[in-house]
Amino acid sequence: MTDLTAQLRELTDRAAIIDLAVAYAAAVDNRDWDRLATLFADDAHREYPAGRQRHEGPAAIVAYIGSAIENLDATQHLNGNHVVTVRGEDAEHSCYYHAQHIRRGAEGGDNFLAGGTYHDRLRRTPDGWRFVSRSIRGVWAEGNPAVLGLRS
Repeated sequence: MTDLTAQLRELTDRAAIIDLAVAYAAAVDNRDWDRLATLFADDAHREYPAGRQRHEGPAAIVAYIGSAIENLDATQHLNGNHVVTVRGEDAEHSCYYHAQHIRRGAEGGDNFLAGGTYHDRLRRTPDGWRFVSRSIRGVWAEGNPAVLGLRS
């Protein structure tokens, strides 16, 4: 492979991986559970260590996310500061997230905001890049945790 071809492939892979992270946020915010499931490899897992949560396989991941936000009026997940490292058919990705959660009429206030990082491992598949592992690390939160059904 020529240097130019290798550089082009690296840039294409990087863009596809960032697109995958953005597609995750859009699928969650649009409640597009079928689309969300397609973003994960069959053997994928998602974990949130602070909440002692781990879900194995696309169906379990989607079921948990759906149940966690089904009672919310709206969510908006924004991603930034992407770092991508591709190693052949595998890759690592991390990015910051800023997540807005709204439940109108919640006692204590309608809004809960949270920020942190996603840490991902990915695999190239015949259908494109897919998450193999997605780990969420919260860094800060403000607002009313009762919006998510959490205690303050």
